[in-house]
Amino acid sequence: MSADRSESSGSRQKGPEGLDATLRAVLRWVAGTAVALSVAGLLAYGARAALGVALGGAIATANLYVFARIVDAFLSRRGRTASWTLIAIVKLTGLMGGVWLILKSGTVSGLALMVGYASLVVGITLGTLFGPKPPEDEGGTPPGASG
Repeated sequence: MSADRSESSGSRQKGPEGLDATLRAVLRWVAGTAVALSVAGLLAYGARAALGVALGGAIATANLYVFARIVDAFLSRRGRTASWTLIAIVKLTGLMGGVWLILKSGTVSGLALMVGYASLVVGITLGTLFGPKPPEDEGGTPPGASG
């Protein structure tokens, strides 16, 4: 009975897109950090730097979202794993190819793109610290912890 409660409450509850509350909070923090860094780039270095930071932040947010969906599908064993493996390969190829095209075009600097992509690390850290906490079972240990 306690397992049913812990599965239906807190961060284990899945949203409409299949992501739990903690991951949704982390995605919001990553996107919010990208916006904040873009505004800072605009104020400090101009529109071109802000565009680069915004592109890096958008890539970071999209990358985390797709990665989360792939991991969720593998862990829950939904669908055929071969199709999710193909999606993972396309994601990685698209990420590397997209970044290469952006840098090759010279539209934005690599440093601005990197600052925007850093929103991934900052957002994950802040979302984990300040986002919803996983529910504890009646014994006081988090679900899945051995004891």
